[in-house]
This record gives sequence, C-alpha cells and structure tokens, in this order.
Amino acid sequence: MTDASTACGMCSGEFFLFRGGCYSTKSASGSEICTKAEGGKCTTCNTKDNYIFKNPAVSPTLGSECILCSDITSRDGVMGVTGCSQCTKTDGTGAATCSACQDGYYLDNADRTCKSCQGNCATCTAAGATNCETCKVGYYLKSDKSCSNTCDGNQYPDKQSGECKACSEIADCTKCAYSDNLDGPICSTCDGSNNLVKTAIDGSTTCVAAANCAVASQPGTHFLNKDNNGCIVCSITTDQTEGNKGVANCKTCQKTADDQNPTCSACLDGYFFTSSSNTCATKCDQSCRTCSEAVNANKCESCYPGYFLVTEGANKKCVPCGDTAQGGIEGCAECDNPSGTLKCTKCKPNRRSKGESGNYTCEEKTCEDETVCGGTAGSCGAIVINASGEMTYYCSLCGDSTKIPIDGKCVDKTSSANGNQCSNGACQSCAANYFLYMGGCYKLGQVPGSYMCTDQTGSCTTPTSHYFLVPGATASQQSVLACGNPLGTNTTESNAYVGVEGCKTCEAPTAATGMAAAKCTACDGSKKPTGSGYGCVTCGIAGCSACRADNMCEACRDGYRLEGEACVSTGGGNLSTGAIAGISVAAVVVVGGLVGFLCWWFVCRGKA
Repeated sequence: MTDASTACGMCSGEFFLFRGGCYSTKSASGSEICTKAEGGKCTTCNTKDNYIFKNPAVSPTLGSECILCSDITSRDGVMGVTGCSQCTKTDGTGAATCSACQDGYYLDNADRTCKSCQGNCATCTAAGATNCETCKVGYYLKSDKSCSNTCDGNQYPDKQSGECKACSEIADCTKCAYSDNLDGPICSTCDGSNNLVKTAIDGSTTCVAAANCAVASQPGTHFLNKDNNGCIVCSITTDQTEGNKGVANCKTCQKTADDQNPTCSACLDGYFFTSSSNTCATKCDQSCRTCSEAVNANKCESCYPGYFLVTEGANKKCVPCGDTAQGGIEGCAECDNPSGTLKCTKCKPNRRSKGESGNYTCEEKTCEDETVCGGTAGSCGAIVINASGEMTYYCSLCGDSTKIPIDGKCVDKTSSANGNQCSNGACQSCAANYFLYMGGCYKLGQVPGSYMCTDQTGSCTTPTSHYFLVPGATASQQSVLACGNPLGTNTTESNAYVGVEGCKTCEAPTAATGMAAAKCTACDGSKKPTGSGYGCVTCGIAGCSACRADNMCEACRDGYRLEGEACVSTGGGNLSTGAIAGISVAAVVVVGGLVGFLCWWFVCRGKA
C-alpha cells in the first residue's frame, strides 16, 4: 500500500507518487523504487537490479517516472513486458527489452518476451512440459524434466530438493519413502544379499545381511525375526508372534532360538533393568541416566549432560553442574569429571567462558565493549532478542552514578531521564511511553524496545513473538520477558515467572503464587517443545509429534502409535521386513534443571 496519504493524486515533501500510492525514499519499499525524490515525484529511479527502468519520456506523467519491467500499462506510450523481471529501456516509446523472466515464465529469445511455463513447472527453460527446472508445490522434478506428484516405484519424492530421487541412495534398497523427521529416505524393501532392512536408533535405515543384523551369542541393538527375514530393534513389541516380539525400553538384547523372543541385557537410558524378569518396566529417578535401583535419586550410576555424579558412601546422585552448594562450578551448564576433578565444558548462556577448552571458568556476561556500561562497576545483563532471533546484550546497571540505563545505554541522568524514575545506576519505574526491562527503561517504537514490545501504557501490554507478558506486572515491575530466558523475574517475593531455555515463541503463564513457566510453542534450531511445553528437546523419532526428553517420544502423529518411547506405524505397510522406526538412546532431563533453578531463585535471589 502507501507510505502516506494522497491528495488529488499528489504527494507532499520527500514522498513520491508511484502507481497510485505515496512512498518515501527512506522506507524499505520506497527505496527499492526510488533513491531520490523532490516536489512529490521521483527524480532518480532505483535501476540497480534492472527490475525498474526510468521512463525515457521528456516530461513523464506524474507518478510514471519509474516503470516496473512487468507493468504492461502504457505510461506515456512506454510499458514493460508481461512476466518480465529484468529489462532495459533507453529511449523511444513501446515495450522495454526483457532480459530475464519471473518464475512461471521463460524468455523467448526470438522476440525477447516472457511466455508461460507449461505443465506443473514453477520455473522452466522453454516451452513444453518436459523443460521444467523446478516444480510447483506438491510436485517433483523427474529425470525427463517433467513435474509429477508421484515418483517411480524405485524412487522417492525428496521434499528438500523438490526432485524424484533413487531409493538406491541407500545401497541395495529398491523401495522407500520420504521421512519428514530425517529429511531423507527410509527403506522398506531391500534386494540382493543384503536383503534385510535395519533401522538405526535415529530412525535411519540400511540394507544388511542377516549376519550384520544380530549375532545369536552376543547382545546387540537388533534381533532377527522368527523367519530370519526381518531385522528388529530390541525395544519394538508390536509383533506378538513368538520369536518376533522385543522387550519394551530395551537397549540391547539377544536370542537363543529363532522361535523364541529375545532376552534383554541392558535398558535404554532412564530405565532400570530387572534381571529376574529381563525387563525394563520401571524408570530410574529423573536425575539418573542409568541406575542400580528404580525411582531412587541416590542410586544413580551415570548422569545426563548438565549433571555430574557425586558419591556419598553407598549413595550416588546426579548434581547440576552449576550447583556450587554440592561441589558444582558457578555458571556451568555442562561438565565432566573423568579423573575425579570436576571441569566445566560449557558455560550457561548468560556467562562468558574463560580459560582452556574443556576446563572453563564462567564469568558474568558483560558487554563486548567493557566500558559501555561504566566498566566493572556496571553490568551488561539485559538480554534482548532481536528481529532475527539473535541474542544481544544491553546495559542493566550503570557504573557511573550520574548515568542511567535508557534504551540499553547509559545516558546522563539529568538530561535524559524523560520522566523515568531511576537511581543508583538502574531504573525503578518508567514513564507512560516507556516500559521497564531488566533494570532499564525502553521506549516503544525504537530499537531495542521495538524488539520486545509493540504497545505499552507504562508497562508492556503487547509483546513481540519472542516475548511474553508477565502477569500482573506494574510500571515499577518488569512486564515482559523473553520466551528463552530461564532466569526469570519476580513480581513479589513469593511470585516468579520464567521462560524456557532454547525457546523461540511461547504462551504466557497464568498468574500464580510461587513459580510459573511460559509454555513453549517453538524452539530454536531443530529442537522441539516437550508435550508440556516446559522444555526444548531433540525429537528426531520417526512419527513422533512430541518428546518428553531428548529423543524419548510421548506423543505420536496420526497413523502411528506409541510403543515404549518410539512410534510405530498403524498401517503395517513396512512390517514385511520387520523394519519399524527406531528410537534414540540419548535423553536429557529437562525438569531437573528447572527444579534446581527454583531452589536457587527463592532461597538466594528472593532474599536479594
């Protein structure tokens, strides 16, 4: 639309008229058309990329100084070309000379016009349905350069490239399908000497011979079915036939006879192995990766990333790496103690790593410019997520008592307060056109405040997509918090609200006494929210819609059902080979870290 209103087909000031609307050369849309305007009209068209050309008329009609290459309306006898994306026009009347066409067209070199692609081509090189370069959504490019919504029997539709690709990308595979979770093919039928489909713990498949599936005398992650024509993951229990049924939550197993089910020898992480029944039916305590006794936090044998094992007599427990009260390292997110000396391998996001790799100390996060907030007396602890989702840091405390943090910068207290109430290097409440955030006041409509809030009345009332509103916050309290900020904020001594580490978008928590966490709806990178929304985890299991921890499924998509912590197809299309989507062994306990934070928050921070 327009950047300003029009009156009698004219624009005022530095705005210019273009196709019925007024645009500014300073706006994103206007600068793409015109680089200089005077008296309500464009005087210098932006012809850098050749998708706009200057009207060669001596006195162009107002609003027709610049013409789009695809605009076929006659303007002073000059026009573009249907479907044209790049062109030139130096003089005279008539159509421009086209040099490149928009998607859906190809350039006819004979008359320099753009003609429509045929068939289901999105882009093409010439006329005909077999000259496609790319295809429309839902169609795939075949080897004859045509586009089809299906591929040949020994091919699969690759959603990443939009092409039909050969199942033989997996050696000896003759029939396959595309997996959304793997962004690649899953084999369902193998041929030749490697005639068994073997599903790995991440869900990927290979074609193997029986000898490479399982060895009868040794435990492994798979077993051969009764007829020796299927290679099955130990934890799959879908097929109830004797000799084909695995053990739920089992990591390694072995068979003693073809017509007997396998016996389990070790469980998936998080499960306790009951040797008397060879089962993995009970879980370890949530803090343990492996354990010697079920549901007992003092009987851990190994820990998840972010924890380390502490031995106290007969007890062994997993302690968060950053828990200094129990021997952890301040600010540490992940650690290791192979020789008995605890070392930090990764610091928390709000900490700066110092020292040699694998043995860090974790300092408080400061600005990249150490002097911007007043040296060591100041603090650069205000975390702001910009429009690209990147984390940046701004001043939360000014080291100079004559300065206050406004819009993330330490400015003069006397001349720049603008009605905000600030003292001792920080702000306590904000004026009506500002909102309080992590020690400073931020103005609506300008960076960095616009990254967080789009409306306010002393406190933020409409957050951007990366933030949520703090329930019941006033002008003297922080009213907006990043979805991915697990450090949180207090509204009273007994109320705290926190985000979810790694979260990109979320739903605000409801007002509560105690602690309430936002519900994550989308995570950074390839991670997904847990079913509860209180964590971000890796969830690459085929058919899974939500995981409770890393690659431990708790809900499946339509057409699948939950089997242990894997999803198996209810359609049975691939069961002839015994190849059913596998599960991953790794899991990260999300809840334990949150509980540890709460203890610290209310015991330590609450007294601050």
